[in-house]
Amino acid sequence: MSDVSYRKAKVEDFPEILALIRSSFDGVLREHGFFDTSPFASSKLPAIPQQGFPWFEMGLKEDNEGFWVAEVGGEIAGITLSWVRGSLWYLAHLFVSPAHQGLNIGQNLMERAMKHHKGHAITNRALVTFAYNPVSISLYARHGIYPREPLYWMEGPSQQVKAEVSSTKLRDEKIEDFEKARGILNRIDELTLGYPREKNHEFLFRTPSARCYLFSTGKEPVGYAYVWQSGRVGPLATVSHETFRDVLRSAFRLAAAEGAANVGIAATGSNEQLMQVALEQRMRILDTYLFMSSKPFPNFANYVLYPTGAML
Repeated sequence: MSDVSYRKAKVEDFPEILALIRSSFDGVLREHGFFDTSPFASSKLPAIPQQGFPWFEMGLKEDNEGFWVAEVGGEIAGITLSWVRGSLWYLAHLFVSPAHQGLNIGQNLMERAMKHHKGHAITNRALVTFAYNPVSISLYARHGIYPREPLYWMEGPSQQVKAEVSSTKLRDEKIEDFEKARGILNRIDELTLGYPREKNHEFLFRTPSARCYLFSTGKEPVGYAYVWQSGRVGPLATVSHETFRDVLRSAFRLAAAEGAANVGIAATGSNEQLMQVALEQRMRILDTYLFMSSKPFPNFANYVLYPTGAML
């Protein structure tokens, strides 16, 4: 039996970690027939760089206690990356290479990640996984993280996005300065999710391909949305369900204006407003995922996840 060793991730691991994530992702997509339709298949993603991995760099800086690799014979065979914000623990990645399945690597990485905290008692744990991967779903359920929401990746042509007039006199403003928006974003997250996520927002503001828009009625901020040059929307949050539909429609309009061929979103199946707006834009389902958590989120109906599931 192969000897497996475990250690914290290092900067020089990043290209191999990304390659492992993509090959593992592709393996699941091919096995279940989604490789040709999923926009997250490696053939539809940029080439793996040899340097400049801002997501992993933030994980190493902010959450190194949750960033582990498994090695077999000097080769990275599995990785896990979790992050903690307050009392929320989120599993961004847990992958084992197809060549090293059956060595209990996933279970051992999960146990290491579960110990990750920052002095706060963890009151909720969450993640996104493939809806058609029962092995992973069972692993997470055994650790008290249960299926909560079907999650559908949906896309539609940008030219078909409807520019409807808001019924709530919604005003949008592109936010350039994170410090200016920090307190407002924290307040919206607290009301919507129950947790502040400053480091996540700070990371997104440093990402050149993302734009953050703040939505207000009068002088009162009611929500925010990130819009990507690729046409993707998310994360998005509103303080009330009454404004959610208008914020979402505005975000689609802004995404279409980025010039990408398609707009896309991770749609939670129980959110009727989200599904209705996505379908009115003639979007179709290209892949299916599952949101899991140990406790329900307070106002998840007012929220849209970041597309890849890497973070809320």
